[in-house]
Amino acid sequence: KPPTGFLKLFFEAFKDTTVIILTVGAIVSIGVGIAEAFIGEESDCGDTSFQLISNFSHCGETLYESYNDMVHRYEIIEAEIAHLKELREAFIANNTGVPVPANLTNPNEYSKPGTYIEGIVIVFAVLIVAFVTAGNDYSKERQFRSLNDVKNDIRVKVVRGGDEHQVSTYEIVVGDIVVLESGDKIPADGIFIKGHGLAVDESVMTGEPDAIPKKEKAPFMLSGCQIVEGMGRMIVTTVGEMSEWGKIMKELSDDHDETPLQQKLATLAKNIGKAGFAVALVTLTTLFILWGIGIANKTARNDNIDWACEVQTVVGFFIISVTIVVVAVPEGLPLAVTISLAYSVRKMMKDSNLVRHLVACETMGGATNICSDKTGTLTENRMTVTEGWLAGNFYTSVPSTIKNDVDSKVLDYFINGIAVNSTASIGHDEVTKKPEFVGSKTECALLVLSDKLAYDYKKVRKDAIELQKVPFSSDRKRMSSIVQEGDKYVLYCKGASEMVLGLCNRMVNSAGEIGPLDASTVKELEAHIYRMADSGLRTLCLAYRENDSEDFGDDPETDMICLGIMGIQDPLRPEVPDAVERCKHAGIIVRMVTGDNILTAKSIARECGIFTDGGVAMTGPEFRVLSDEEKDKVLPKLQVLARSTPTDKLILVRRLRFLGEVVAVTGDGTNDAPALKEADVGMSMGISGTEVAKEASDVVIMDDNFSSIVKAVMWGRSVFDNVRRFLQFQLTINIVALAVSFASALLGQGTPLNAVQLLWVNLIMDALAALALATEPPTADLLERKPYGRKEPLISPLMWRHIIAQAVLQLVAVFFIMFGARNISIFIETEENMNTSVFGPHHACQTYQYTMVFNTFVFLQLFNEINARRINNEFNIFSGIHKNPFYLGVYAATSLLQALFVQFGGIAVETAPLRWDSWLLCIGIGVIGIPWGLIVRLFPYKRKGDTKAKTNQKKIVPVYEQKGDIESRFVVCSVN
Repeated sequence: KPPTGFLKLFFEAFKDTTVIILTVGAIVSIGVGIAEAFIGEESDCGDTSFQLISNFSHCGETLYESYNDMVHRYEIIEAEIAHLKELREAFIANNTGVPVPANLTNPNEYSKPGTYIEGIVIVFAVLIVAFVTAGNDYSKERQFRSLNDVKNDIRVKVVRGGDEHQVSTYEIVVGDIVVLESGDKIPADGIFIKGHGLAVDESVMTGEPDAIPKKEKAPFMLSGCQIVEGMGRMIVTTVGEMSEWGKIMKELSDDHDETPLQQKLATLAKNIGKAGFAVALVTLTTLFILWGIGIANKTARNDNIDWACEVQTVVGFFIISVTIVVVAVPEGLPLAVTISLAYSVRKMMKDSNLVRHLVACETMGGATNICSDKTGTLTENRMTVTEGWLAGNFYTSVPSTIKNDVDSKVLDYFINGIAVNSTASIGHDEVTKKPEFVGSKTECALLVLSDKLAYDYKKVRKDAIELQKVPFSSDRKRMSSIVQEGDKYVLYCKGASEMVLGLCNRMVNSAGEIGPLDASTVKELEAHIYRMADSGLRTLCLAYRENDSEDFGDDPETDMICLGIMGIQDPLRPEVPDAVERCKHAGIIVRMVTGDNILTAKSIARECGIFTDGGVAMTGPEFRVLSDEEKDKVLPKLQVLARSTPTDKLILVRRLRFLGEVVAVTGDGTNDAPALKEADVGMSMGISGTEVAKEASDVVIMDDNFSSIVKAVMWGRSVFDNVRRFLQFQLTINIVALAVSFASALLGQGTPLNAVQLLWVNLIMDALAALALATEPPTADLLERKPYGRKEPLISPLMWRHIIAQAVLQLVAVFFIMFGARNISIFIETEENMNTSVFGPHHACQTYQYTMVFNTFVFLQLFNEINARRINNEFNIFSGIHKNPFYLGVYAATSLLQALFVQFGGIAVETAPLRWDSWLLCIGIGVIGIPWGLIVRLFPYKRKGDTKAKTNQKKIVPVYEQKGDIESRFVVCSVN
């Protein structure tokens, strides 16, 4: 679907109710002003405010000796103007033809100008707000479309030039041969060429719930569908928008559901808006009462009432009230989380985290448990065969002297089992000229071994007549292929050592002689397996079985001949121990969940710091049979779950979530999809993961690296903190703006912050502050505190402390300038400038004073924006500020725009240019917010359950107080 255009988004911004009311009020104001101009009666409305408390001195009244003379002179001029108006009306009424004196063309020489300018400026401000809103929405949509492009970019195996390559789904062209396996997503429309037991889930396209087998008679493959069984190849016939899936996706919209944090903030913003509406209603009611008292007094005195002025006054009441609502509604809250999420998603991509669902950004920050795979996540997934047992001989170095020790026929079986019973391949990168491993890295290690033994696996594979292939699965933990070799048929099998060995009843020796696999030999082989596994090696057993016909019976993987057991080394990623330690400091429990042998799992887990003193290691079947009560007792200490199936992982995740934990789970196989879906955050592997696993996950770890998961935790916590920063900053503004507007109206002093100024504050504080505070990068300190969990409130008690403290400071400053500084020279206009002011002598003093109020209010917010960078009572609020050029740029731009607004706003925004000493005073008062915030931080605060890094791990309770039968089922680590 084409992206929404900027103009459409611009016009949609006007659908907001408050914006509509504000616009209508501004238009009415403009209309009244135009009507006055049209009839030639521009009225001087003067000061229309009415005081409930009337003992406030006038601006400059006691400071300047000539103030009363100036006001008196102004009143004489007003009287003369009124007399001239009467003369002009008489001339016009009598139609005497006497020319109107020139000085009557602009009789209100000293009246307050701009009866309709404010309306025009409000409309202009609304246009700016709509423009910024549309710009934010447009940018957000572009970012999410970019995210979708990356999210839909699937790596696909294709055959080009006889070799297998991995390419992007966007690079597939008609005529490509695509290699498909169980768990893959079909990237384009095509026709089935060959395969074994290939079945496709086409429910997304046809609604058919059953898997559809694909063969020569049913060859059509539809893009977007999943391979659920078998493997095969297809030739591409249609790609992109012309494919069946592409046609459907073209018609779908890219609407994005709100995340829980966005929903919470939207609700909070709505509640704050209701409070603002209540304040606005009280303010409007108060202003109407005061206005009514004024009208009543004028009527009692038989004064002439200028109804044009009164209409203008009433319109002004509505504009102020609606503006209060606009300022009170913190539109920036949803905007802040959107900006923070979009920013984090983009940065997380650079940290090898592809976020598929935005909710994962938030949830990862509250993760209390990470259940991680071993292979490729904790290890490098760089497999090498280092030890092995082959045909009766054990080798500590492979290939060593294998070719000299083993009969060539046995070696042929060994190489055929490696080459044919595999879906992996080794190519060469055209750019780097280095080997490119495609498919299972375990299988690639065996292919490298065959290459070292001087065998060409590609030729062996090409010459083989393959009849059937049963792919590897996490449940079976093995893979088998049946091939025809001359007049006989051979089944090759490889998989988990103890499982495949248990299916063998014979063995072959180095001379090629087949004999029984007796108990002593099995015990010897198991000792080799345990020794290699205890050294951290992954062990793999290879076996075969011969038959005179293609039919191997109902259970072909029995009565097999044990050929060899290989020990494959997969080095631990060097950064993993540090990453695991950082998780512990962050209060996160890391558990290894793997399909490997328990000895291998324990060895690797101990090496990377997961399996510690007093920890528990169990196998999946042992964990599975425990009751819920027994599981609950084991879970606090359970650190390793070996030989686990996807079902075991799902059981573990469900139980942890039932106990209130926030669980992140990694997975790469098709069968891992249920656990990935069940987890709070499902994390699939970008390199080794199947497309089914990726579709079920929330985050794709592009480099399959555990340290990338830790980075995801940091970004998740950063999103939550960034939103809190903006929330603390925004609520302070709302409290102060509402209190000032309400108190001023109640005291009959008008509103020191007019509609245009309030809109300006709303614009810079919502949009620009959201940009600045929502893009704070994560720091290492984020991993020095416990997770915030599921029920953490958006506004913590500590945040309320800072909000209230800053609001009190700002209210004191604003009210002092309004009521206590009316006769302090630095706060008001100079006497000599009053007569030359564009606002006229009667309004110049108060306009200057209210400009000081406005400017001080803004700079109090700007310096509080620095305070808001740290929300956990940190003393150094400037820490890392130089590392965020975006924040500094936005901050500088906001300050510059404020200066231009004040100095050059003039009549349009009712601001008087300030002198340099007044500017220094405004900035100086604003700076007070920083030491004031430091004083507030001096009062100690300890978050409930918060701990330092060294004690931040969850307390591990004893599994059992006494020895019992259940305890014998698992291994307790004891590090001496």
